[in-house]
Amino acid sequence: MTEARDKAVFDTGQQYLGAVYAKALLGAAEKVGNAEAVLDELNSFVDDVLAKVPNLDATLASPRVAFELKAAMLDKALAGKVSAEFLNFVKVVARHGRFDCLRAIRQAVRKQLNDLRGRVEVFLCAAEPPSQESIELIANRLKALLGKDVDLQVDVDRELIGGVKLRIGDTVYDASVANRLVRLKDELLSKTGQQLRDNLDRFALAD
Repeated sequence: MTEARDKAVFDTGQQYLGAVYAKALLGAAEKVGNAEAVLDELNSFVDDVLAKVPNLDATLASPRVAFELKAAMLDKALAGKVSAEFLNFVKVVARHGRFDCLRAIRQAVRKQLNDLRGRVEVFLCAAEPPSQESIELIANRLKALLGKDVDLQVDVDRELIGGVKLRIGDTVYDASVANRLVRLKDELLSKTGQQLRDNLDRFALAD
């Protein structure tokens, strides 16, 4: 289970490059049997390092900063803390000036690894952060229903008011209060319109 962190909409070029770099990273990681660990390292680097040190993110993505300086910064931040495969990979990304695609790469790695493992990617969006017990319960029920392991990614959207949304592939299952309120409003408007038409029909018949 992972948390859904990438809310940005990537353009076609980023999506393509993300898939290419992801395939290369997974290829190298699978050879030494640490693909899952490398994904964890990528998640941690994006969420725990770059997100909390925006100046580092901007520097690594800047075309005006020499690669040698970027490599030194990466060594200082990551050497001895991550696998050699991951450190070499982020240096390759920096050398080619594609740090702007790192989040698209992360998304593609997750998807490709799920495909390799036969897992179903499911996105859970809730109005409040669900408890770990609730997450595990949902994941286990989905696994039983789908007959496959589930990679459950969790996000919070306060606008839901209450309830949850599940996205499996291109299908969204909406059980939110907000959605039910919208449906109720539509039903009431529809019924009100029908009642007005019925009343008009009765007046016409009375004439």
